[in-house]
Amino acid sequence: MADLRVALLGVSHWHVPLYLGGIPSHSFVGVCDENGVIAQRFADRCHCPCYTDYEQMIRETKPDFIFAFAPHYQMKRVAETLIDAGIGFSIEKPAGMNTTEVEDLYNRAEQKRAFCAIPFVWRYSDTVKDLKEKFLTSDIVHMSYKFVAGPPSRYLATSKWMLSRKFAGGGCMTNLGVHFIDMALYLTDSRDAEVCSSIYQCASPYDIETYASSMLRLTNGASLLLETGYAFPMSEGLQRENRWTIVTKDSYDVLAENHLELRTFDREPQNISINTDSDVYYPVFAETTLKDFQTGTKPRASLEEMMTVRNILDRMNESAKESRS
Repeated sequence: MADLRVALLGVSHWHVPLYLGGIPSHSFVGVCDENGVIAQRFADRCHCPCYTDYEQMIRETKPDFIFAFAPHYQMKRVAETLIDAGIGFSIEKPAGMNTTEVEDLYNRAEQKRAFCAIPFVWRYSDTVKDLKEKFLTSDIVHMSYKFVAGPPSRYLATSKWMLSRKFAGGGCMTNLGVHFIDMALYLTDSRDAEVCSSIYQCASPYDIETYASSMLRLTNGASLLLETGYAFPMSEGLQRENRWTIVTKDSYDVLAENHLELRTFDREPQNISINTDSDVYYPVFAETTLKDFQTGTKPRASLEEMMTVRNILDRMNESAKESRS
């Protein structure tokens, strides 16, 4: 990756620092954000020019690849610009405000043969690889994922748009739940899911859901219970609650706090150290994505996978709306 020219677009996004360890420090040619103060801070860190207009950055720096971050309502326009410019890129989920926007991007990318990676980082993890290939030895019949992060106030400093349905499209399920929808599809080799029910709670001054639960049935027949929230009182030692339960035909397996307990019928329980922190996989995603781009390898998660997840999310949101009415 010695000659690859890399730019960052939208560096006020809270995920950006997690990516930096996977990008060669000498490859940065520009960083951009509408907030000039934050953009300059990252420009100083990356030793490259600073911009507040991403189209100007593209014209002047001519990057080969861009890691794109943007408010959700701007994502479609950003992605269209990068596809039309012939620049390889990754873009944060959900890549658009609804299925129609993401489907339009997918079709445009297919027509132009564009490279676009989506950071569904669990696909890039040893954790899920080992689950799929080593630990889950029989068919999955049920999964329960509970991921509850800190309160919505944590977005006020740099990403206040996250607290508006108009600009973000949704709250905790849009932001957090999509990772686990994708993981459930991946672990079960499912192509879609039926949304059985959703209940969203809006326990804040903002018009987004701050606690949400949904029940789905995957195309392989497995059920999925998904619970997300902006409700965890964060502390220095503990930032969130992240707990998975996976039931197979012959086992009941629980992951939490970097620990996996395998309970299989007629066997002694196994206790295994395993990472349950997704943050460490963002640099893995960044490094792998740049290599995939250079070698012409399809990313593990692309706009095609994002389109499937976005469609399921839209149906979950509609179900929650119906339950409220």
